[in-house]
Parts: sequence; structure tokens; C-alpha cells
Amino acid sequence: MSERAAVLRAIGKPLDLENIELEPIAADQVRVRIAASGVCHSDLSQATGALPAGTPCVLGHEGAGVVEDVGSEVHHVQRGDHVVIAWTAACGRCWFCQRGEVHLCQNSVADSYSMPYAKDRDGTALYTSVGVSSFATATNCLGRAVVPIPSDVPLEIAALIGCGVATGAGAAFNTAPVEHGASVAVMGLGGVGLASLMAAGVRGAAQIIAVDPAAARRELAASLGATDLIDPADGDVAKQVRAVTGRRGADIVFEAVGRSATIDAAVRATRRGGTTCVVGAAMPGDDVSLSAFHLFMDAKTLVGCQYGSVVPTRDFPLLLDLWRAGRLPLERLISRRVPLDNVNEAFDDLAAGRGIRTVIVNN
Repeated sequence: MSERAAVLRAIGKPLDLENIELEPIAADQVRVRIAASGVCHSDLSQATGALPAGTPCVLGHEGAGVVEDVGSEVHHVQRGDHVVIAWTAACGRCWFCQRGEVHLCQNSVADSYSMPYAKDRDGTALYTSVGVSSFATATNCLGRAVVPIPSDVPLEIAALIGCGVATGAGAAFNTAPVEHGASVAVMGLGGVGLASLMAAGVRGAAQIIAVDPAAARRELAASLGATDLIDPADGDVAKQVRAVTGRRGADIVFEAVGRSATIDAAVRATRRGGTTCVVGAAMPGDDVSLSAFHLFMDAKTLVGCQYGSVVPTRDFPLLLDLWRAGRLPLERLISRRVPLDNVNEAFDDLAAGRGIRTVIVNN
């Protein structure tokens, strides 16, 4: 079946808009007609080679759409259901899944990359992007990756749940749960960081400190509940955070950039006994150096965050319920809506730091 997709042919090159042929679905798969796909910074990092990606590959891992076909072994969705696609298709059987840590499933990656996916017009097999490949008009994915949602939820809102919102909000709900009355700092106010910021407000944080070099993003953070705004250009970020927290530092600092320099600043901005949560997708080889003495003396906790520690079947509906209640105004994260043909423009916006989230919308 011929579909339209944005194909990464070579690292560092623009995506090519091409016709592709989806393979017949296997018994454990579904086919999803993609309605909307968020453009995440991790997609750009794969395209530039900062994160690993096989080529040729159809990128996109933050998608939502309508189920078009269902394999014989899939029973929790049917044709016509609206779904969000999780980029970790947890097997439910491995040691991690049995412990409830489905975001760490040891079989998800191998199963997603070995499933029948697609080929290009010349018959060359295409790589999938973590089993989602939402920069397309339709995709094949494992049935266990799709989470059904109510049909009245706008699919452009639902798409954001698939990665950025699940990761950022999940960090504050699951990985480093924010306690009522806590002081929280968020470093990096893209879609992931702003989701952490909003979730901290839902959890009852008394002080929310928003850190980003872009004035527009700081202003948006203020309208979403930030109590203090910090511009890194004004000096050492950790000192600025301590200055507004009684010289202690924040109880929890969410680092949503994924760079060693900001992770270092986040650790220093965390109070003694507090928690630093690294949410940003870091690049291979970008190492962090810590003082063993201060780690011991200050009793801080440094925790990594993979996919917000979410259980998609539990957390995706919860996040959408919070959106419906007006407590997570996810629509405010959408800066721009573009057709699939404009995906490279969306990458340009990301590279330039313009906006928060561009969403590809298929009409």
C-alpha cells in the first residue's frame, strides 16, 4: 500500500518526501493512519547524527491517529479506534516489565526494529524510528505500542502525549515525584521542560523556577505557573536558583536539555538532600563529572529519566484527563501546524530555537 513519508537518506541531509510501501501487517501488528505527529528534538538529533539512526529511515516518534487494520493477535483495539503510539512497545514479559518498569523493557527495541515495516519505491527496506515512524501518512507498529483514547480528543493534542508530554510530565509524576509545597526548578523550556513545569504545578509545587535563555519561552512558562524566571545570561544559574530559594537550592531540579554543562548546573542548583532529575536526551560521549566528596557530603540524588517512567496504558489516559480538566493546557505547547511536506522547515525551527512544538498534521 503506497503512502507518503519523510525519509532520512543520509545523516546531515534534509529529509526526502517520498512514496513508500508498507509491508502487510503481522499478527501482532496494527496499521495506523497518522493524523498528527509532533516534531521532537530527538528527531532532529537523529537526522544530524547526534543520536544514532539507521538509514534509510522514516523518522517521527510522537504520533497519533486512527487504527486502519488489526492483526489477528491484537484484541485491545479495532479498526476506527483513535490511538496514541508509545515509542516503547513493552513486551509485558521481561524482568523489567514484570517489575512494572515497562519504560525499560529489554525487548522493545529489538522487537520494534525486527517487525515488518516498509520499503521504498526501489524495494529497499526502510528502518523504522523506534517502531513509530510517524512522519508519514500511515505506519505499521506493534499492537502493544498503541493506546486507545476517546475519539473526541483532538489528535494533535494526543500526539504530544506520545513522547514530549509523557516524558516531561512523567518525570514530575513518576521519576522524581514532586511533593506538595516543594520548590522546583526546570532547566530548558522546550516541550519536555514545559510539561515538567506544568506537572509540578499539578503536584502542588509552591515555587517553580523556569530557566531558559529565550525570553519568549520564559514568558510562556510564567503564564503556565512559573513563579520565578531565570536567564542564564544573567550569571551562574545555580547561584541564581539559590538566590531565590533562601540560598538552599531547589528541592528538585529537572534538567530538560541533555547536556553535561546544564546537568552540572542542575546538580549545583539542587539543595542538600534534594534531587536532580536528568530528563533531556543526552548525546553519546557527553560525560558528566561529579565531586565524590560533595555527592557524599550533600546527600543529593541524581536520577536519569527514561520516557518519564510511564506506563502508557495508565499514564496516557491520565494525562489526557488532566488536559480535559484544564490542568495541563497542552494546546499552548503547539507553536505551529504544518503539512508533512514542510517537515524540514520544522527542523529549521528546532535548530533555531523557534517556538515550542511544531505538529505535522495530515488532512
